[in-house]
Amino acid sequence: MQQETIVISERTMGVVALASLTAGVVAGVGARIIMRIIALTSHQPPGFSIAGTLNILFSGITLGFIIGFIVSMITTVLSASPKVGKYIPGPIGRGLIFALLLLLLVLPLFITVNANDFTLGIPLLDKFLFGALFVIYALSLTLAEKAFDHYLPRKPTAAKTDIPTSSP
Repeated sequence: MQQETIVISERTMGVVALASLTAGVVAGVGARIIMRIIALTSHQPPGFSIAGTLNILFSGITLGFIIGFIVSMITTVLSASPKVGKYIPGPIGRGLIFALLLLLLVLPLFITVNANDFTLGIPLLDKFLFGALFVIYALSLTLAEKAFDHYLPRKPTAAKTDIPTSSP
C-alpha cells in the first residue's frame, strides 16, 4: 500500500496566509470594539490611546494569523485527500464547526476566569461578546479563504488562438 503525497502550491499558501491575516485583523478590530463597549457599560470615562489600540490590533493579527494558518492548512490538506475531502463542508459550515471548537476550548476559561476585565460593566455581557468574537473570527477566516481562493489569479494557462492566415 503506497502513501499518498499531497502537494500544497504556493498559491494555496498565499491564500491561507491572506485569509489568516484578514481574520486576524477582524479579530483585533472586534476585540477593540468589544473593549470599548465594556468601557461604556461600566460607566468609565472614555479613554483612547493609539499605543493601546495598536497593541490590541497587533495581538489579534498575530494570534489570528497563527491559529488561522494552522487550521487552514489542516483543512487544505484534508480537502486534498480523496477519502476525507468529500466529507468536509463548505466555508460557512467549516466556520461554524471551527467556531464551535474554539468555544468549547475557550468557554471553560471564560466561565471560570474572574479577571478584572470581566468584572467591569455587565460580566455576562462581556463573556458573550468575547464568545461572539470567536464565532466572527472563525467565519471571517473561512469566508476570506473562500473569497481569496476565488478571486486571486491561478497559474496562467497557454491560450490557443486561431489566427487565420492568408494563403497565396
